[in-house]
Amino acid sequence: MRPVFAGDECDIFQSRMSDRWMLVKKTGPWFGFGLPQLRAIGSGALPVSSSDVTRYRLPVDLGDEVGAYGLSELLEALGVAHRYADAAELARVEYRLVDYYAPKRLLDYVAAAPLPLPEEAVAFLAAHAKTYNPVTFDEEDA
Repeated sequence: MRPVFAGDECDIFQSRMSDRWMLVKKTGPWFGFGLPQLRAIGSGALPVSSSDVTRYRLPVDLGDEVGAYGLSELLEALGVAHRYADAAELARVEYRLVDYYAPKRLLDYVAAAPLPLPEEAVAFLAAHAKTYNPVTFDEEDA
């Protein structure tokens, strides 16, 4: 990845090979995002994280009730809610259970969360989105 922005609150890096970016906050987490999020920022919308299915092995079996849990209830049942954002932030996450395989405690879920990007990043990315040409893999480009 190559640097494309350096600000007071964050740095942004762009892949040389694909439509992927990495935003690294100087005092916090980092966020990876792609073309759908860049386009959302360019149109003035709030970008939301990718919502691919993720598999997680639970440390304990939560039984059949796991299907009824929302994200806050799931984290509470696992005893780790205190390690995550407060309830108001978690309520903004669109969480959905896809499958649970109890014998191996495998939980498949989808979670999409608003990306809390600094204002300086949003300003840069909105301008960047207007001039960005997506990566193509046409044989003509070779």
